[in-house]
Amino acid sequence: MKLFSGTSNIEFAGLVANHLSCQIAKAIITRFKDGEIKINIDDNVRGEDCFIIQTTSRSIPEEHTVHFNSVNDNLMELFILTDAIKRGSAKSVNLVIPYYGYQRQDRKDYSRAPISAAVVARFIETLNVNRVMIFDLHAGQISGFFSNNCPVDNLYAEPYFIKYINEKIDGDFVFVAPDAGAMKTNYRVANKFGVSTCSIFKNRTNGIIDHMMLIGDVRDKNVIMIDDMIDTGGTICRAASLLKENGAKSIYIFVTHGLFSGDALKNIKNSQIDKVIVTNTVPNPSSIFSEETKLERIDVSWMCAEAINRLINGESISHLYNDYEYFLEKTSPSPIKEE
Repeated sequence: MKLFSGTSNIEFAGLVANHLSCQIAKAIITRFKDGEIKINIDDNVRGEDCFIIQTTSRSIPEEHTVHFNSVNDNLMELFILTDAIKRGSAKSVNLVIPYYGYQRQDRKDYSRAPISAAVVARFIETLNVNRVMIFDLHAGQISGFFSNNCPVDNLYAEPYFIKYINEKIDGDFVFVAPDAGAMKTNYRVANKFGVSTCSIFKNRTNGIIDHMMLIGDVRDKNVIMIDDMIDTGGTICRAASLLKENGAKSIYIFVTHGLFSGDALKNIKNSQIDKVIVTNTVPNPSSIFSEETKLERIDVSWMCAEAINRLINGESISHLYNDYEYFLEKTSPSPIKEE
């Protein structure tokens, strides 16, 4: 097996490589003066099962001063890297895309609208990719944009959220779905804790939310909201104000993909939210995670590595969700043995 990394989330790729006890294969990724991407593969890939880790969100370097990669930059880099490895006669090429770009454009909801998530899927299939792994798709039906020639494994961060809730959130709590799309996820997790689920109804006019209504009772309870992503944070902060108006004690937001565009950090800091917990599928500077910013990050690289390992060995990935004790054993530190 050979594990490659694009430049969008090198830290995440390194963590996955550590879990798999392997090195990231050598690929030199540079740019021509006009911005075109240039790639040289320095490892032999003939007859190898190759995995490419490349998140397709925007990526900002830690220093905030070097090169800024847009969603389109990272997608193009992924396409070219895939082509280079295919032309190197690899046995298989499998893409690990922690965050799938354009996934919010998954349906035709107005006249002459593109279905951009399907366009990206067709690009990937054109490169004869063998399999794609993604974390928490915005809508499960996106996996249907790929044919059975390129199966999609949609990994879920839920076990990590459940573990966090078990370890760090005390008292009486209730789950609240921030919209209809997140209802199923919140209901499923709430059932594991034996608590109720509420929801928030939102009405949009010309794409702008003009009405928001809480359905359910959150008075004197700790509210937990689970969603797939947070972008500018405007909607979720407004929802938090609505929950506080209805008597919520505290508000915890769990999201897989922390995009944090525009004034997101400012919006969250000034909101009624107590804490926002995100994963590391999207690269963000470590400096933004603190008590002051109300942001916390959890590492989901073990699940990614385990899914790769199970794919190579022909084992079931669903076991990661069905056997929670197994997940805890693998993700919790081993107890220190006393002499």
